[in-house]
Amino acid sequence: MIKKLNPNYLKRLLNNECDITIYQEGLSEEGEPLTSLDLNDQKCRFVEKTKIIISPDGKKVELIGKVILLGEIAPNIKKISGGEVIINDSKYEIYQASRPRNPDGTVYMTTLELM
Repeated sequence: MIKKLNPNYLKRLLNNECDITIYQEGLSEEGEPLTSLDLNDQKCRFVEKTKIIISPDGKKVELIGKVILLGEIAPNIKKISGGEVIINDSKYEIYQASRPRNPDGTVYMTTLELM
C-alpha cells in the first residue's frame, strides 16, 4: 500500500534561508525579465553538488546544486522555467524545477536545480 509521504521528515532538514524570484515569459519595456513570484525568507535545504550536463541546444551547463522546499511554492505557475535564488549572499539561476507528488495528487516538495 502506498502512503502519503510525511512532511515532518523533510521539515527537520530545512536549515537555510533563501530568497526566490520566479520569472514569467517575456521581457518588460526596459528589457528586464517579468517577475511572477517573489518569495523572501523561505526555509530550504541547499545541496551543493556540481554536475555538468549538455542542454538540448548542445550547450555545456554546469549545475551548482539544488534547493529543496517543502510543499508547492507556486501553485498558479504551471511551468517554472527561470528565476533566481539567493542563498548566503550568493545568487544562483534556476535551470529547472520539479514537483514530486503524493499518491493523492498533492505536491510533496519543490526542487529547483541551480546553475
